[in-house]
Amino acid sequence: MAGMPRLRAIVSVAAIALLVLVLDQASKVWARGGLTPGRKVTVIPGWLSFQLASNSGATLGLGSGHNELFAALALIVVVAIGVLALRGNIGGVFGILALGAIAGGAIGNLVDRVRLGSVTDFVEVRYWPTDFNLADAAIRLGVVLFLLALLLDWTRRPGRASVDAGRQR
Repeated sequence: MAGMPRLRAIVSVAAIALLVLVLDQASKVWARGGLTPGRKVTVIPGWLSFQLASNSGATLGLGSGHNELFAALALIVVVAIGVLALRGNIGGVFGILALGAIAGGAIGNLVDRVRLGSVTDFVEVRYWPTDFNLADAAIRLGVVLFLLALLLDWTRRPGRASVDAGRQR
């Protein structure tokens, strides 16, 4: 019986990762087929536009030209998430959503790196310092959710109240 919640968590993480991967790859197929390199398409004037770009590095173009390194890092992240999911204690619903989003985003960008030699970026948002894609957004959202899951888990731990009470004396 104890294996059932763990199995449900593993299947949920995998399903969310698959959903993120499919949406990410579909949006990138659309971007590569529908956007012209160097031409910006305004969606919401002054706030949101699409412009096709490729990136062989990380965010903000850091590490450009080191595609293999970032592909290896993405693979390590996905394996680590798999291990966390198999171990079970992954922070409840927020943890499941977070790990699925991060894994799906990492796999989406990994597919680009292996297939195309770089990641396809196309979303530009005002005040955001760099172009991105749905995989990048899923990774960022996943990290925030995972930190929230860790914080909630930490505040709910048994014995936490007695530690805090001892400090207030």
